[in-house]
Amino acid sequence: MNYKSNLTRIWSAVACLSLVLSAFMWFGYESQNLKYAILALNLLMFLLSLPCSIFAIPVVAASAYYLEMHPTSSEGIYLGTIFLAVLGAVQWFWIVRFWSPSEPLMQKLDLIRE
Repeated sequence: MNYKSNLTRIWSAVACLSLVLSAFMWFGYESQNLKYAILALNLLMFLLSLPCSIFAIPVVAASAYYLEMHPTSSEGIYLGTIFLAVLGAVQWFWIVRFWSPSEPLMQKLDLIRE
């Protein structure tokens, strides 16, 4: 097993846990500890999908400025969690195929036969 599949599985587990905890918060379980746990998972999700997760910074900043949605408020946590999950899924399940393909880009022609 290579490091790429391990990181994909770790990211998937962190993203699922973060989305499930966000669903708990959505259905009315408001707690400071739950918010801190989701923010810590979002930070871990940000670090695990780092090249693509940089695009989350302008979105969170724009939502804080234009929509007046603080990143640590409930709405800001929902936005950050969903946006990081989408960016990470795009990175780990779509873009990574082009970064490090498992098969060669060009196939070798076996024209000379013995």
